[in-house]
Amino acid sequence: MKKLKKIYLVSPRGFCAGVKRAVDILDLVLKKHKPPIYVRHQIVHNRHIISDFEKRGVIFVEDINNIPDGSTVIFSAHGSSPNLYQVAKRKKLKVFDATCPLVNKVHLEAKKFNGQGYFIFYIGHKNHPEAEGVLGEIPANSVVLVQTIKEAKKITPPQTDKIIVLTQTTLSFDDTKEIINYLKKRFPKLVQPPAFDICYATQNRQNAVKELAKKVDLVLVIGSKESSNSNRLKEVAEKSGKHAYLINDKSEIKLSWLENVEKLGITAGTSAPKYLIEEVINYFKKQGVTVEELSVIKENINFSLPTI
Repeated sequence: MKKLKKIYLVSPRGFCAGVKRAVDILDLVLKKHKPPIYVRHQIVHNRHIISDFEKRGVIFVEDINNIPDGSTVIFSAHGSSPNLYQVAKRKKLKVFDATCPLVNKVHLEAKKFNGQGYFIFYIGHKNHPEAEGVLGEIPANSVVLVQTIKEAKKITPPQTDKIIVLTQTTLSFDDTKEIINYLKKRFPKLVQPPAFDICYATQNRQNAVKELAKKVDLVLVIGSKESSNSNRLKEVAEKSGKHAYLINDKSEIKLSWLENVEKLGITAGTSAPKYLIEEVINYFKKQGVTVEELSVIKENINFSLPTI
């Protein structure tokens, strides 16, 4: 039986600028405002981060109506629909918006093109908070959620002269490209926004995993099962021909996975904090495994914080 000898730790991995900004906003609000502090939805999709903030007195809720009137609330990085802001205003909530600027870009595009009379195909995941936020910007008869080519084939838009496609930022580029190419064939006048909506961090991490897969026998993705981008990283590794597992932390590693594995690749979703990655690496280092950094793409992007 082969024995694990080497780990390739790919870069970029872990926190993106949008997640870091959201976590920093919540940190600042905790320091400057009296508890309780409410957050509508998980600030980011990672149970360890959520648990850490809960210990500091943060209350996470899904239904904004469960937040007492006059409270301080943060809207998560995934974006929120206009309806939530209206409810917040009615309840006199003090709102701090942690929406990722790249998600907000898609909101603005949706409103702009809807205002110009376009019908919108939105490629995303049903019930994902980002998708719900964008869909909430547009009248229901002017937009349709598309998850698969099979769904796209069944859709008959009310008009085909002015149609556009927008996408959820965390989806796989390969998945969206397939659906977009089908829509372009079916609707020659289909317009795409000036740049792909898929965020730089999502695309960079997926490209890095493709390179990682060329060097290893197995890929571990550190991230939450609820994290769309983490699930996509696992899928990209599998489509590259390698077995892959998604783990929350080192406690979920199964030794049976490592049978006949000499080279292991490790990456992390955009919501995975650095300390979780370090714990996994240290777990293997204690077993005498060599760790090598595999730098594929350099990132140097930061988003400014709002006044709090």
